[in-house]
Amino acid sequence: MKNIMDFIKDKSYYFLGGTVIIFILLIIIGSCSNGGSSYEAIENKMVSAAKEYYANRKDRLPKEENGTVKVTIGTLVEAELINEVVDPSDKSNTCSGYVEVTKVGEEYSYLPFLTCKGNYEPKYLKDIVKDVKLDEYGNGVYTINNELVYRGDDVDNYVSFNNQLWRIVKVDSEGDIKLVLAKYTEDSYSWDKAYNSEKKASVGITTDYLHTNIRKVLNEYYESNFNNDSKAKIVSKNLCVGKYEKTDPFNKETENYSKEKECSIIKENEKIGLLTATDYQNASLDTNCITLKSKECGNYNYLSSGDINTWLLNSSSRNTYKVLLLSSKIINESNASNKKKVNPVIYLTNKSIVMQGDGTLEKPYIIK
Repeated sequence: MKNIMDFIKDKSYYFLGGTVIIFILLIIIGSCSNGGSSYEAIENKMVSAAKEYYANRKDRLPKEENGTVKVTIGTLVEAELINEVVDPSDKSNTCSGYVEVTKVGEEYSYLPFLTCKGNYEPKYLKDIVKDVKLDEYGNGVYTINNELVYRGDDVDNYVSFNNQLWRIVKVDSEGDIKLVLAKYTEDSYSWDKAYNSEKKASVGITTDYLHTNIRKVLNEYYESNFNNDSKAKIVSKNLCVGKYEKTDPFNKETENYSKEKECSIIKENEKIGLLTATDYQNASLDTNCITLKSKECGNYNYLSSGDINTWLLNSSSRNTYKVLLLSSKIINESNASNKKKVNPVIYLTNKSIVMQGDGTLEKPYIIK
């Protein structure tokens, strides 16, 4: 009997090791069968299949910049590039979806959209913003001119995108999401530094945004800071560049800016820009923030901070060389040739999907 027990004892390690190996193999087999054991694995297979699909159908890829096409799971199954996708959480449920392909420069970005009804469905950022409720202080999302605008000093509107921290300004009428970089750039830049014949000095020109220095700076920032997958999620917008008319300019107590001429200059199809004066005013909850230069606009406003000193997109209509900026929590103006910080602004596509997060600084919305 003792010999038998000794034999079992000696072999027990082999039995235990074999059990562990079998368990690991079962996990591996499970993850490799029918689309993978996770939704992320399925999405990766969708992307791989889509790339193989278009490798033999390059004529179907978009030719124009930011053009898109999509291929469905059904088409990929028919092409025998992927198996029918079964929901890992419910084997009786078949998943649907597609891969969207966007042309970015000379390359293409592939983004999967997978739906396993009831268990895994895209969470669109625009819909999350739409469902934001006001807190007891009024912080939250308001509807202004058919847009969803964040207002208040304590709003959960942080977004992690392109390995950078951003804040949601609003969702526009098309469902695209306006983001501003949460922290301004380390370097300072001139809005423009061209010779101005009106002033007879190199103080900058604000009447031709196309050739301004700030536009070159922003476009260089866009090209150097965003990878192709990120660029595929950024949409072009028409920017309201100028101009605000200063009322009662010779009285510091009563001078202000009219909003009537904000869009007197429009630059079409821009990928990147800056905040407008109206963005800053709309973000405040103070009922005394009536005009653009009201000091109260700095109250209860997430865009306000003590050391802020950054360019806005807009200029003054009084002359051709003054530009508006945020300075000490109020809107002011400065010669375009002066150097200030910038907070770049972009628009994410209305198809932007949130992987995780709740919009707080600790857990920002993470864009897929």
